[in-house]
Amino acid sequence: MNYNKYVNYSALNYLAFNYAGFACIAIIVFLTATQPFYIKEVIGITPKPGTSKDTKIGHIVGLLGFFDELTAMVVAPLLGALNDNLNIWNYSGSKIIQSSSFIVIAVSLLGFAVMCRNLVPDMFIFRIIFAIGVTGCMSMVTVVLNELTMSDFLFSKFLFWRRPKAVNYLPLGDDSQEDVLPPSRETDADDDDEAVVVVDKKNGKYAGIMGVCTGLGAIFSVSVFVTLPVKFTDSHPDWTMKEGLKYSYLILVAFALVSFGVLFSFLYRTRGDLVVDEITTTKKSYVELLKEGFEFSKTDKQAQLAYMGAFVARSTTVATSMFIPLMVYEWYYNIGECKTGNGNWAGKISCHEGYVFSAILTGVAQTVALVSAPLWGYLVDSPRVGKTKTLAISGVIGLIGNMGLSLINSSFKQYNPKTVICFVNVSIIGLSQIGLIISSMSVLSGIPNAHNIMGSLSGFYSFCGGIGIMIITSLGGFLSDYWILSPFFILGLFNLGLVAISIRS
Repeated sequence: MNYNKYVNYSALNYLAFNYAGFACIAIIVFLTATQPFYIKEVIGITPKPGTSKDTKIGHIVGLLGFFDELTAMVVAPLLGALNDNLNIWNYSGSKIIQSSSFIVIAVSLLGFAVMCRNLVPDMFIFRIIFAIGVTGCMSMVTVVLNELTMSDFLFSKFLFWRRPKAVNYLPLGDDSQEDVLPPSRETDADDDDEAVVVVDKKNGKYAGIMGVCTGLGAIFSVSVFVTLPVKFTDSHPDWTMKEGLKYSYLILVAFALVSFGVLFSFLYRTRGDLVVDEITTTKKSYVELLKEGFEFSKTDKQAQLAYMGAFVARSTTVATSMFIPLMVYEWYYNIGECKTGNGNWAGKISCHEGYVFSAILTGVAQTVALVSAPLWGYLVDSPRVGKTKTLAISGVIGLIGNMGLSLINSSFKQYNPKTVICFVNVSIIGLSQIGLIISSMSVLSGIPNAHNIMGSLSGFYSFCGGIGIMIITSLGGFLSDYWILSPFFILGLFNLGLVAISIRS
C-alpha cells in the first residue's frame, strides 16, 4: 500500500500544532488547580472546623472530575468519527474540531466567571461543557501528530529563505528501521531535478517537542494563570478571593478566544491531500467508523499498548494537577493557616500560603517534565530503545515516584508536603508523566496502514484515558478524605500494570 504525504505543511502549521497543546494544557492546569478554592470561595461550601467534614472538598473535587471524564468518554469516540467523516468530505476535520473546541472552553469559563452560583446543577453543567471543549482539543493531538508524520514538513522550513529538498516518504515502519536511507533517484520525470530522500517516519521528535510545549503551558499556567487570584487581591485590597477568582476566569475566557483565532488561522488544512491506495472515500456512519476502529484495535497490539499508556498518562496528568493542590490545601488547613483564630474561614487571605505553595509544588513537577521531554523523544526514536521500551521505562519511573510519595513519611491523618522527599517524588512523577504522554502518543500515531481511521483510534485512545481519570478522580477523591495520598498509591498500581503489559508486548 502506497501513501502520498500531506503537502505544503508549513512552519506556521507546525507552530500552531504545538500552540494547541500549550494553550489547552495551560487552561486545564488552571481549572483543576483552582477548583478546591473555587468550591469554597465562590460556591460557598465552607467546612466546619473540628468536624468530620473538614476534608470533604476532596470528595466534591473527585465527583466533578468523574462527571468531567464521563463526558469525555462519551464525546471522544464521536469526535474521532466526526474527524474521519470530515476528512472524507475534504473539510479538514482536525483543524475544525481542535480550533472550535476553544470556543466551547471559553463558554464554560465564562459560565464559571459570571453565572455559576451553586454546586448543583451550575458547576456540574459548566464542568461538562469544559470537558467537551478539552476533549475536542486533546483528542485531535494524536490525529494532527499523524498528519504531521505523514507530511512533507521539515525543520529546515523554518529557514524560509532556503528552498527545501523534496522528500519521498515510505509507510510507517517499526522501531528497528533506520531514520534516513541513502539518497536515490526516482524515475518520475517530474522529480528529475530534485534529490529524493527516503525517510522512515519517526515521530518521537515531534511528540517530544509537543511535550515541551505542553510542559511550557503547564509552567506558564502555574506561574501566571494560577497566581492571578492572589495577584488581583494583592493589588486590590478591597477585593475578596471570590472576586479575584472570577476575574481570573474572565482572563482565561479571553485567552481561549485568542487561541481559537490562532488555531483557525494557522492549523494545517488537509483538503484531502492524503491519497491512500485501496481506501474508499465514501461517506460512512459514525457507528461504521467506530466499529472499524474497534475491530482494528482488537487485533493490533500497538493500539492496545497505546490505549493502556493513555490510561496511565491521563490519570497521572490529572492526579498531579488535582491532588497535589488538594494535598497542600489539606495540610495548611490542618495546621490552622486556612482559618482565623475564631474558627471562621477568612475571606481574602484564606489559604493564601497554601495556594502559593501548591503552585510551587505543581510547578516543580511540570518543570521536570519540560526539561526531560526532548530526552523522551530521543528514546522513542532510538533504534535501541523505541516506543514500547520507552513506555515501559516511563511506567517504572512512575511506579517509583508514586509509591515513594504515598508510602515514605506518610500517615493516614496528614502529610507534610514541605519536605525534600516530597519534592523528589513529585519530580519523579513529573518525569514519568511526560514520558507516558510522549511514548503513548508516538505508539498510536506511528501505527501503519490506519490513517483512514486515525480519528476513531484517537477517540478510543481518549476513551481509555478517560476511564483512567474516572477511576483516579472518583476512587482517589473518595479515599483522599481518609488518606490524602491514596490517589498516588492507586497511580503506582496503574504504572505497575503498564510495565507488566509493556514487557509482554
